[in-house]
Amino acid sequence: MKKTMTAAIGAGLLAGAANAHAVLPLVDIDVSATLWNASPSGHVQSGDRLDIDDDLDYSTERHNVLAARVAHPVPLIPNFRLRYNDFGYDGTGEVSAEFEGQSYQGEVDTDLDLTHLDYTIFYTAPLPFVTADLGFNFKHFVGSFDIEEQNQGSSDSIDFDAILPMLHAHGRVDLPLTGLGVGAELNWISFDGDSVRDLEAYVSYSYNITYVRAGYREFVVDAEGSGDLEVDADMSGAFLGVGVRF
Repeated sequence: MKKTMTAAIGAGLLAGAANAHAVLPLVDIDVSATLWNASPSGHVQSGDRLDIDDDLDYSTERHNVLAARVAHPVPLIPNFRLRYNDFGYDGTGEVSAEFEGQSYQGEVDTDLDLTHLDYTIFYTAPLPFVTADLGFNFKHFVGSFDIEEQNQGSSDSIDFDAILPMLHAHGRVDLPLTGLGVGAELNWISFDGDSVRDLEAYVSYSYNITYVRAGYREFVVDAEGSGDLEVDADMSGAFLGVGVRF
């Protein structure tokens, strides 16, 4: 189901970008797809703390990231980016803990879904060979945490649904006549006990309207979901992406 949704979102972003560029030729469109190989650490908690490594036995997973960026020459109106982040981990671990008021003993199957959308509005400085974006990002989590005991059958599913406003900064330097570029992006918020840091750095190579990008991303979230759920997770690893610019 998730793979079908990811494919549908990717096709929709590409079709929408092409149509927008055809109607508004002065609009710059960037559509990309990325695979991120990320290792997790941290814990989830609603009662006793469950360690992601030791208790839940999560390991490195490959995640899909789809994005569309729209930039235009109209003054005062911000540029926009929509990014879909399909983040999730599952595993079978052994616990002796209380979670959401229920007791869990022995082997449990769990699923931590941190899937979210980034809605980014930003302004770009008009500089040659340099892209400098500054604005705001709204990170909309649409995930959950599921736990099921194998022996006794105790289970629970808790939504992790929140919208967090963040500061957004992105910079890229293109090396003339080479197609090469280097860049970095930061989305960050820390407020009222919740904090998120989403940081990446990359190198890219462009040819005509296509490009390839490789780099390293770190995603750290410490936030509350429904009920008493608290997620404190750190995901990091290398990524590889391809894209087109119209």
